[in-house]
Amino acid sequence: MKRFLVVVVVVAGMVGGCDKPSTDDCRAAISNMERLLGTDTTNGRTAENESEVRRCKGGSTRDAVACAKNANTLAQLKACDFMAK
Repeated sequence: MKRFLVVVVVVAGMVGGCDKPSTDDCRAAISNMERLLGTDTTNGRTAENESEVRRCKGGSTRDAVACAKNANTLAQLKACDFMAK
């Protein structure tokens, strides 16, 4: 019975986390968002950006992050459902 529960927990964890973006994708999306917003020239935001990367990984989908990473305009970025409301 214990083996069965372990297998169920492992499979549930894999299925539940499969739509989460990678750290690199989140960094790229945040960098692109900052570029589009004109805030990419601010110095010393490394710790704040890493906080945003963790937030992105926990609360965003792969599709939203990919959309934000590839957006070329603010209108496209806003359509991604990536930015905080």
